[in-house]
Amino acid sequence: MYYIKEAKFRRLAEHNGRECAEIQVWPGAAGDPELFVYVARSGNEGEDYEIIRMIRSEADLEIDWYDNSLHQAYAEVAEEYFGDTGWPEPAEQRASFKEQLLAYGNIADKLRERLSGDNSQQ
Repeated sequence: MYYIKEAKFRRLAEHNGRECAEIQVWPGAAGDPELFVYVARSGNEGEDYEIIRMIRSEADLEIDWYDNSLHQAYAEVAEEYFGDTGWPEPAEQRASFKEQLLAYGNIADKLRERLSGDNSQQ
């Protein structure tokens, strides 16, 4: 289970033609990676937002101060592999993570303020 120590709205971005918000997440457990989570308005009825992309950051400022393409300091996390170990079930872990993220600090307020109401997926 991934615990959120801190989360911060970074900027608006675009992924596959969809407007999204980039949120940086710092882990609450030793050994868990820092994440960049991309959240967009959901097209699903009853849901406001959905996570459309996550990038694991294992960058070390001492060695990653330049663009080093020889290692995986930043790697995409496929949804099916996020929360795929431990308890509870993976789908519950992913849902819990999203709930924690949206409830953290002013994240939900920033999303309402910054993301447009256009739910179309281009």
